[in-house]
Amino acid sequence: MFYTQLFTSKRGSLAKIWLAAHWEKKLTKAHVFECNLETTIREIISPKVRIGLRTSGHLLLGVVRIYSRKAKYLLADCSDALIKIKTAFRPGQTDLPVEGLEATIKAITLVEDFTTFDPQLPDPRHCFPHFSNTSNLSFIELIFMTCLSI
Repeated sequence: MFYTQLFTSKRGSLAKIWLAAHWEKKLTKAHVFECNLETTIREIISPKVRIGLRTSGHLLLGVVRIYSRKAKYLLADCSDALIKIKTAFRPGQTDLPVEGLEATIKAITLVEDFTTFDPQLPDPRHCFPHFSNTSNLSFIELIFMTCLSI
């Protein structure tokens, strides 16, 4: 029932799992990322050769240790990414002086520049005869201004 070549050989399918179960300190980061836990668990649950209950327990311990290491590496990577994002978008102090915090009226108001073209426009009431009855219309000026802008 005990097949040492499955676990002791470096090329065995469950060798890294056995190594994780018994010598966790010898397990490197490369070994952790090489292990495909999904196929390994399938091999332990339904092996090609019979494995003893104690041996399968040791192998499952190795699976848990590898999974724990993978989770630890993922947490470290996510923490590093979060720190980098927070430092990139840090709300630091602005370099604006106190006077520059509010815009002046001249900076935000456009100058009304009347051109010679404006007085030459005809009266809009003559251009649009269908607006002759304006008693039901509110905001007549607004309607005529929008008609002119079209």
